[in-house]
Amino acid sequence: MINCRDYESRVSMRELVGIEGERKLSTIEMEQMLVSLGHQFCGALTLWNYPSWMRNLVAHDINGKDSPNPVDMASLENREREVPRYNELRRNLMMIPISKWEDLTDDEEVIEALYDVYGDDVEKLDLQVGLQAEKKIKGFEISETAFFLFLLIASRGLEADRFFMTSSNSKHTHRKAWNGLTKMRL
Repeated sequence: MINCRDYESRVSMRELVGIEGERKLSTIEMEQMLVSLGHQFCGALTLWNYPSWMRNLVAHDINGKDSPNPVDMASLENREREVPRYNELRRNLMMIPISKWEDLTDDEEVIEALYDVYGDDVEKLDLQVGLQAEKKIKGFEISETAFFLFLLIASRGLEADRFFMTSSNSKHTHRKAWNGLTKMRL
């Protein structure tokens, strides 16, 4: 549930999806919505914590008509979208791939579930499952692989920011810091 500040009641995420959700959102001021979302707790990035409202979404076409088949976002086939599997991504990031489930996690329940779904073949591990099952870095809420992805995406975002990259020169501190960051090797 989202607790919309200065709004008459709590609104569930389910109510904010689709055409009806668009109508409901149009009655809430943008500032209210952003402040409300900024005060919400996000869910932990772990297995068995996928939002249930995303498991039965009704997609709409460009004209706003309901699709006859609801979409389960958790079960969308990433391989069809050319998303690499967990070990393949780790290799692409020049990270050491796992060779057994115990390399991924210490949680016996997770290891048992991984054996049930994938057997002994760690190469079949889907990326999303691997990222959510992976041990977290001590003191962080994300895993090593997720941290590498964050660094990659954040640095590309900075490179693409024309105000950050073209509106600065060597006199600007942030430009010097960026030059130092780009010379680092992960």
